[in-house]
Amino acid sequence: MSAKAFVLCVSGPSGSGKTSLCDRLADELDFAYRSVSVTTRKQRSREVSGRDYVFVSPEDFQRMKSENHFVETAEVFGNWYGTPREPLEKALDQGGIIVMDIDTVGAMNVKAAFSDRCVTVFIEPPSMEELKNRLEQRKQNDSKDLEKRLEEAKRELLEVDRYDFSIINRDFDQAYAELKSFVLKQRLERP
Repeated sequence: MSAKAFVLCVSGPSGSGKTSLCDRLADELDFAYRSVSVTTRKQRSREVSGRDYVFVSPEDFQRMKSENHFVETAEVFGNWYGTPREPLEKALDQGGIIVMDIDTVGAMNVKAAFSDRCVTVFIEPPSMEELKNRLEQRKQNDSKDLEKRLEEAKRELLEVDRYDFSIINRDFDQAYAELKSFVLKQRLERP
């Protein structure tokens, strides 16, 4: 394993921009590999299995879990999500970073599993009102689901102090520049 290899866990509330930031980072940096989570969630119209998530049945998920296929698992909004172990270890062995957008519980579990090979970043919305606007503009959630996501966001925002770095995503390009700069600095400064 290269000394500059690490797992990058990026967390933040739904609508904070974490997935888009992670996607851009993995697209632009040749040493960054995108982690693809396994989920029991229903596939959305624009999603591609194997690129956005690996979509499986609840039964297959539980089988994979029992076979120790995952570094961590979590139930979020009634669906199961898991981080496959093999791609993380492969990326670390190749000296790259594995980029994950992951909930706060999952991020702390990955940090516990990979300790000094894990770096955590929290993406904050500029305000709860802006977060609500972003979620409404996505038109993916009914009012009940939107309310649950906003309540979860309040809980997640209490976790920011547990992270190595945080970024307020007022402007996507500026937030991306901060994330990229932080990652490049970590690549240079890590033992």
